[in-house]
Amino acid sequence: MHWAEKIARELIERNPNKEEYVCAAGISPSGSVHIGNFRDIATSYYVVRALQKLGKKARLLFSWDEYDRLRKVPSNIAKITEGFDKYLGMPYAEIPDPHGVYSSYAEYNEKEFEKSLEELDIHPDYRYQAKLYTSNAYAEGIVFALKKRKEIYDVLLKYKTQEENAEEREKYAPVNVYCDVCKKDVTEVTEVSDDGETLTYRCKLCGHVHTVKVREYGHIKLVWKVDWPMRWGVEGVDFEPGGIDHAAASGSYVVASDIAKNILGITPPLFQGYGWLSIAGLGDMHSSTGNNITPAEVLKVYEPDMVRWLFAKYAPEAGFAFNFDDTIIRHYSEFDKNLEAYKNGETDEYNTSVFDYCMVSGKQSYSKVPFGVLASVATIVDFNSQSVREMLAKIGVEFGEMDETRLLRVQNWICNHQPSKLFKLLPEKNTEYFANMQEDEKVAVAKLCEYLTDAEKVEEKEVQSFLYSIINDPNLTKKENTVKQMRFFKVFYNLLFGQDSGPRLYLFLAAVDKNKYLPLLSF
Repeated sequence: MHWAEKIARELIERNPNKEEYVCAAGISPSGSVHIGNFRDIATSYYVVRALQKLGKKARLLFSWDEYDRLRKVPSNIAKITEGFDKYLGMPYAEIPDPHGVYSSYAEYNEKEFEKSLEELDIHPDYRYQAKLYTSNAYAEGIVFALKKRKEIYDVLLKYKTQEENAEEREKYAPVNVYCDVCKKDVTEVTEVSDDGETLTYRCKLCGHVHTVKVREYGHIKLVWKVDWPMRWGVEGVDFEPGGIDHAAASGSYVVASDIAKNILGITPPLFQGYGWLSIAGLGDMHSSTGNNITPAEVLKVYEPDMVRWLFAKYAPEAGFAFNFDDTIIRHYSEFDKNLEAYKNGETDEYNTSVFDYCMVSGKQSYSKVPFGVLASVATIVDFNSQSVREMLAKIGVEFGEMDETRLLRVQNWICNHQPSKLFKLLPEKNTEYFANMQEDEKVAVAKLCEYLTDAEKVEEKEVQSFLYSIINDPNLTKKENTVKQMRFFKVFYNLLFGQDSGPRLYLFLAAVDKNKYLPLLSF
């Protein structure tokens, strides 16, 4: 059984008669949203799909936590604008977009991510928290939390190592207040009425003191571990995932659940912790630091179905990596192979569900040319699709419309992540290298040149067989012949491209017009 279906069945068991199940996700637009954040929404998305598969009505709710404060300036923002640190302490939704495109810093980051969700065929029911807070939509919840502030303090204290402090408990208020003069939350609440309807704050920056009516002020935000359960109640959330840190013994979910049950009187949603994603060579990703890879960047290399497939394939608690090295060829190969099996009804129950959930709706045709094959030939013709089509036709491979889209991703991958794979034929013979070659290597080059010259048509399998026939020695072990193959292929690549590596040689020799490379092998 697929992991999403297990969660869906548990939700139904918990509340069998609910008319519509709500699966939630949320992200703070502190910077460009990275691919690791996508797991938050992907996990809920697949649970929604599983519920629908089981005949239930379900909705994907996505909240932008845009009324959070700017805590640090991401490195990518610091590079394009000076003095952005003046906005520290202000809500993301009220900070100007440094790119000058959208109405706010929050909106720029939100729209970037939302465009990727469109491409991934995921369409949530969005909630913009700045609009809800400033319109006083949560006024009732804020007033209630202020009335129950001492009880909330007692719950929070259970998860801390500090001793109870009567004075601190008396002063505690579970809110952050934005100053209506300097717009920052560097404030302290100095007084709260017993009924929670009014409060007085003092700004530590500008010294402004203001007594406000809580239901009207619109610039008060509940602290995270109170805000989260309050919204569970408002939205009727049944399921919400989060990073594995949230599920720790004193993590946000545990504390928020305690507040939900014992202060707000609601049942907390089912929770699923998820593991971290990584990008080879990047380390941990954080939107707030600018150290990240966005879904948009991933989609320049990975097809939408593949991104969906990876997130559906791995259970949430399992970490995995989006790699931009040769691992991507393995990812594409595995996806293509399993997709073909799925279309032929040959996948097991789990992988059938994976593809049921991950395929983009309405899509009828898919790329047929392997990513690795395109990567082997495309650089030779500067990624020109017509030339690639002609090259592949020579080896009996059909290049269709969907393959053109995959070719663009091959180009993005090689040019942006693997420039060492940009193989160009040398403009003239590499005579200096040839002069220093061993005698058996020169003999092999001469034999290959003669074979290619005499061949009426260069076939991939035939040239592959010929290459190994002139390299391998029947008197050597398999391991010794493998070492020898590496040495000889290095020779061929240096004569053709002037470097130790190159495209799949037999595919290249068969696909490219031999008159373009034969002069480089003829000595």
